Amino acid sequence: MNPQFFGQAEAPLYGVYLPPKATPRDAGVVLCYPFGQEYMRAHRAYRQLALLLTKKGYHVLRFDYRGTGDSSGELDTVVAQDWVDDVGLAVHELRESAGVKDITVIGLRLGALIAGTACAARTDIERLILWDPILDGSEYERELLNEIANEKPSEWGGPTSGNLEAGDGSIHFNGFRLTRQFRDTIKRLSLRDIGQPRARHVLQVVSHETPAFVELKTMWCEYPGYRYQLSPAPHDWNYVDNFGGILLPQPVIQSIVSWMD
Repeated sequence: MNPQFFGQAEAPLYGVYLPPKATPRDAGVVLCYPFGQEYMRAHRAYRQLALLLTKKGYHVLRFDYRGTGDSSGELDTVVAQDWVDDVGLAVHELRESAGVKDITVIGLRLGALIAGTACAARTDIERLILWDPILDGSEYERELLNEIANEKPSEWGGPTSGNLEAGDGSIHFNGFRLTRQFRDTIKRLSLRDIGQPRARHVLQVVSHETPAFVELKTMWCEYPGYRYQLSPAPHDWNYVDNFGGILLPQPVIQSIVSWMD
């Protein structure tokens, strides 16, 4: 693994580059994380996915969006378009530093919405993989608010977890804060609005079926490069236990690697 900073000098992004462990392909993969607690629970799965891809000869880059992880900036100042732009910076970095032509972008949950939005504005992406994708930012916000509303109150009447929608318009969920500014801008992103994907090949891989997943499948099923794959696996990304349990959904990981291979 090769940790590195890249992107704009005034706001560098942190990434980890993994070189191929087999005969190198002229191809690279950019991994786009989900957000918050989901980032933490997905970390091990993404590390394993990256390792398996390097064993197939791929160059891999996983990175932190600005305002998150070890990248520069503060989350309070970030808007959704910043993260969309960060995907573009990661694609450019991998293509230039590894000297590869074909790029695959993989996104999980909110990372899939960010990745899909970023790739919709480009014509140079070979493959796009959306894993349990959030279809739009409004849907994501409703999911978080429903989780908060369904929590059992503590003895003093407040939430036991500290999850809440604050008076300043921010959402506090599983230890992370989404500002009013971020909420407003993420709701402008929607996979429903981008039409057919512009990547040459698209895989929608899901660990379970939902109306939203089927809706996206219906929208894109006539696109020649599109494939829908159901790979039943654990998917409770926002669940927080007392033992630091980490999800490792092997069926999905293997489906992605097999499709890439």
